[in-house]
Amino acid sequence: MAEMAQPALAGGFSDVDRAADPDAFVRYLDAVGALEGTRAYKRFTYALLAPRTGDRRLDAGCGAGDDARALARLVGPTGRVVGIDRSRTMLAEARRRVAGSGLPMAFRRGDLRRLPLADATFDGCRADRTLQHVDDPRAALAELVRVARPGARLVVSEPGWGTLVVDAPDRALTRAILDAHCDSHRSGWVGRRLYGLFKEAGLAEVAVAPLTAPLTDYALATDLLGLRQAAARAQAAGAVTAAEAAAWLDSLAATHRAGRFLGAVTLFVVSGRRG
Repeated sequence: MAEMAQPALAGGFSDVDRAADPDAFVRYLDAVGALEGTRAYKRFTYALLAPRTGDRRLDAGCGAGDDARALARLVGPTGRVVGIDRSRTMLAEARRRVAGSGLPMAFRRGDLRRLPLADATFDGCRADRTLQHVDDPRAALAELVRVARPGARLVVSEPGWGTLVVDAPDRALTRAILDAHCDSHRSGWVGRRLYGLFKEAGLAEVAVAPLTAPLTDYALATDLLGLRQAAARAQAAGAVTAAEAAAWLDSLAATHRAGRFLGAVTLFVVSGRRG
């Protein structure tokens, strides 16, 4: 796979439209979405929502709208799916991709912490890799609960950036870089907090599924896990020196040349039901 331009993942998704290249974020989502592991966990989240014909479903932080379209096919012509995103770039792409499809769906601009939606509107709510880019995940989850009808299912998926692992020879240096990378996200620990947040929100039947997929393709992992960016951010934060950052990246390239590169991060999929 040819390397793609790596957007500023840690903070960039919070304000895509002001980025130097907003479309880079669309390309990033497409690259992640093309992975079989990604497609598999997304199908799992759809199944957890248990969509039925005629349901109303919300996809919060819908991005380019691919997941919303998949849900629209599941609820059928009598159902309705609404995708919410704060990025005009993402919404324009989502509308372009759905144009002429006849699917029962709409896209709206909005902040997850203050959804422009009425109480008790949806039979199911979903957010995928979105709360990591929100300063207050608890408030965003409260909004999902607010717009869900009694009995509705909620499914949220988030990476635990503190679980990011890379096989590198210098343990202390690797810890310093990966910890700084986790902390550079607005809510880098939200994956591990989701279960507790669902419980705090009073949701019933709360369950958690941690999913980890290894990445042995060095170029792909470097792009999707943001490894060069991780080294740069650790250096900018003063956690490592420029020489240490460069040495760490060189060590990853060496493991790649030796045919034994490995990286992985755990995704936490949490589901529950509004009482």
